[in-house]
Amino acid sequence: MNKCLADFLVVSDLDGTLLQVPDGISDCSRTVIRLFTMMGGRFTVASGRSPLSVKNALKGLPLSAPAIVFNGGMLYDYQKEEPLLEHFVPRQTALSAIQFVMQQEPSVGVEILSSNGRMYLPHCCEYICRHAAHESLPYVAAQLDDIPGDWYKILFAGSPSGIAKLEGLVQQQEWENAYFTATNQNYLELMPAGVDKGSALQELCGRIGTAIEDVFAVGDYYNDLPMLQKCGHPVAVGNAVAQVKLASEIQVLPCRDGGVAQLLYDLIRRYGN
Repeated sequence: MNKCLADFLVVSDLDGTLLQVPDGISDCSRTVIRLFTMMGGRFTVASGRSPLSVKNALKGLPLSAPAIVFNGGMLYDYQKEEPLLEHFVPRQTALSAIQFVMQQEPSVGVEILSSNGRMYLPHCCEYICRHAAHESLPYVAAQLDDIPGDWYKILFAGSPSGIAKLEGLVQQQEWENAYFTATNQNYLELMPAGVDKGSALQELCGRIGTAIEDVFAVGDYYNDLPMLQKCGHPVAVGNAVAQVKLASEIQVLPCRDGGVAQLLYDLIRRYGN
């Protein structure tokens, strides 16, 4: 059976894949995304960011499917402005992990994303302040005991050497119903067990009725691997780490040169009516 654009879903990571700091999403990429969706294709994003941070980054660019946010911790429907699926890190595990990290690497900053929609900073550093500014989000300085709600994830930020050291240490420990994943050379995150961009992609496909074999997933970093390994068509941007390139069947231009736009334009040429 001949395929058309409406048969496909393209899911793109944001930072380092579709978006470059401080430039944001380029005008070229915005134009091609709009054309792709106008012609029937479906496009959304998968990010470690919160729903508000993703919305700020999109700057009015519409998505034609719910977004994967918090690295898979939530599916968010921007048309209804509500979460469709939520996962949380067990609080006691989170507290134990924070204590362990602070003992091992006191210079690292801590950021907690709460179910009340706020970002809390129980321990700040220059990398955490930079991250808050980068995501254009207000934050609240607070003691751990004063942070309310359930917690989607805990982000640890520090120097590349400090994060690399921590990653090795935390992987030697067992964390009840949670795990650590590196999302950037400066960031290490504690996530709910069994939750990642791949598991969220499976849930998304079930909800919107798309076969996962018809998904093109685009990424650049290690936390993108689960969705690249689950989808039918894994894609790496040119600036991706080696493991992402090895896991992909397609390689497009680097983020700064519009790799996602290149993929979408190629799909339009091949399957547009």
